[in-house]
This record gives sequence, C-alpha cells and structure tokens, in this order.
Amino acid sequence: MIESFVYRTLEAEAKSIVSILDFSESGPQLGNYKLNPAYETPASGEYFVLLQGQKQLMSRSAWDQFFDIPVMVPGQQQKRRALGVAGERLLIWSGGFNRAGSEFTIAVAQNIAPIEYRLRVFQWFSAIIAMLLLAASLGVQRWIVRGSVEKLDAIRQDMLKLEHGKAVSLSEDVPSEIAPLVKEFNRLLRRFDQRLRQSRNAVGNLAHSLKGPLNLLLRSAESDHIGREERASIAQNTEAIRQLIESELKRARLAGRGTVGQRFDLESEIRALIGLLDQVYSEKAVDIRYNIGPEVELVHDRQDMLELIGNLLDNAVKWSRSVVIVNIRQANGILIEVEDDGPGCSPEELSRLTGRGVRLDETVAGHGLGLSIVTDIVDSYDGRLDLAASTRLTGLKATAYLPAKTREQH
Repeated sequence: MIESFVYRTLEAEAKSIVSILDFSESGPQLGNYKLNPAYETPASGEYFVLLQGQKQLMSRSAWDQFFDIPVMVPGQQQKRRALGVAGERLLIWSGGFNRAGSEFTIAVAQNIAPIEYRLRVFQWFSAIIAMLLLAASLGVQRWIVRGSVEKLDAIRQDMLKLEHGKAVSLSEDVPSEIAPLVKEFNRLLRRFDQRLRQSRNAVGNLAHSLKGPLNLLLRSAESDHIGREERASIAQNTEAIRQLIESELKRARLAGRGTVGQRFDLESEIRALIGLLDQVYSEKAVDIRYNIGPEVELVHDRQDMLELIGNLLDNAVKWSRSVVIVNIRQANGILIEVEDDGPGCSPEELSRLTGRGVRLDETVAGHGLGLSIVTDIVDSYDGRLDLAASTRLTGLKATAYLPAKTREQH
C-alpha cells in the first residue's frame, strides 16, 4: 500500500515538472521556477531525469547517479525498482509526454530506504504487541480452563461423596457446557430415590399385611390340639396370604417388563392393560372404553405410567358393575380420568381412600394399596390425584394430573 502511495507521489511530481518546462532550440529548460530543494542536493534520495532525443535534463541530485531510462511514447508509463549507485533501494516512475509539439520521457525516482526502515520498526512493534496479546490470551484461556477443570474436580468429589453416602446430588455450579448433563444426572438420582422409596413402601406393606396371618398360623401350628375353629382360622389366614401374593403378582403384571426410562406408548399399552384386566376379571365382563385426546403424549417413565394407569383401572374394574371409561387429554399437562359405574363413595370415604391400606369394603378382594401407590407416583412427578363422584356413571371418578414435561427434561 505504501509502495502504491509512493508511485502516485512520483507521478504527481513528474506532472508538476512537466508543467514548468520551457522548450527552445537548445532543449528543454526549467526556467526560473523553484523545484523541491531535495532535487538540488546531491544524493538526496529524490531524483528526476528528462530525455528528449539526444538531449537530457536531470536534477542536480542525480548527477552522481546512473539511470537507464527507456524511451517512452506519450501516455506510456512504467513502474520499477532499482538500486542506486550507493546501493540504495529506489522506486522509479517513468512516463512519456507531449508538450508544445515536443515528445519526451521523464523519470522520477525516490529512495525508499527510510520508509522501509519505518516499516520494519512498525512490524517489530506490531509483532511485540501481537506476542503480548497472544500471551495474555493464552493466560486467560489457561485461567478459564483451570477454573473449569477445578469445577469438574468438584463434580468428581461429589460423586465420591455420593458413593459413600455423604451427599444426595451433584453440585450444579458447573460450566454451562456440562450443566445439562449434571442436571439430568441429578434428575435420575431423584428418580432412583423415589423408586427406592416406592419399593420400600411396597415391601413394608406386604410384610405388614403378612405379619398378622403368619403369627396366627404359627400359634395355631404350635397348638397340640387343633380343633375345627383352629383349622378354619388357619384356612382363613392362608387364604389372606394367598390374596396378598395374588395382589402383588397382579401389580407386577400391570407393571410389565419395561426397563427404567422406557417411554410409554399410550395406545398399545392401554390396550394391553385392558386385555389383562379382562382376563383377571373375566367373570364380570366389564366394558372398558378409552379415549385419547389429540397430541397427547406421555413422555414419562413406562413403569411408572403402567403402575399409575394400571392401578386406577384395576380399582375401577374391581368396583364397577359393567362400564369403565378412561379419558386422557391435554390440560397444560396430562389429565388421566378413570370413571366407573360402581356404588361410589361418600365425601368422608373419599377423604380416606388414598390412605395406605385403606379398604372400604372387606368383602372385595384386595388390600387397599392401589390408590396409595398411585398417589406416590403422582407426587413423584409433582402432580396431584383427585377423587370425586362421577357425574356421568354415578360411581367414582379418579383424576390424575401430571404437569407438562418435555423430552429434554427426561
């Protein structure tokens, strides 16, 4: 860019010299005009030479220089580099002109060594600044990386604490690039904790329900004389244990064999649940109808949804006379409504239904754990379970609400 600027300056200087020329029989003359003082100083670094045939006019500064100037026709130009007598680096602009009927060639040269020196100084200065900026950039990057690695080390320490039972979740004060991974890991930890509580509750319920009948059986078995009443008691308690085992087996069938985290396919899974319940309650011949609203998708864990919907359906079919209706729709989340045409419940009974082990009718097989399991699952998703009288079928209406979830959250 600087070289182009120098050439433009030399061209302007050549035109300025041409404008003050006088021509006579003796050749071109400069007249009484004053030129750039540098042209009057020998070896000043600024030179010009004019050629007209065999006649030559040059600046005083060029007397000790030798310029090989090619003859050029008017309008022709040439730019080139050359070395001066003392080895200085020159830029030379040459051009052909026509003035007052006379054709001539003029060349203007300038020593660019001072400019190149300043360029080298600028380059060194720029290089030093660039190195300082590079060092600062590397320092900042090192600081950022070390800070990020330290936070990763904190995650490793948190995982060690998890392993030894000293923490329940990972710290979410981590770099934004891995924050989603840590949040998902914490969500899985909470889900596993909920599953563990549900499993403990189920085992506790089963153990509590079996404890009484087993104690009676043991006392009866230790008796030397077992009468008719004792035999009836043993048979009754044995049947109670059988019913408990059947209840747990039915719950296991409702949960299916899905792996943790597998998605729930509404259409196919509800059909499978209805088919299973038709077999379990084949003596009742209950008509189970279902309706799935548009754009409804349960992006929740498959096992949880099987237990939730399965227990609601099981409870409805158990108490129904002939019809059960299932309606699943969007309502800023998911609403699962299950209604039956059974005897229904009073307001006092409704308030007791979700209690663990509550049974309102001892003549119906079961141990009152279904709705409490549903409550646990709904609570784990920050939802709610509402029980009310069905206005359509006169029986019970159970409504489970699950807040809106996205695939990214699961």
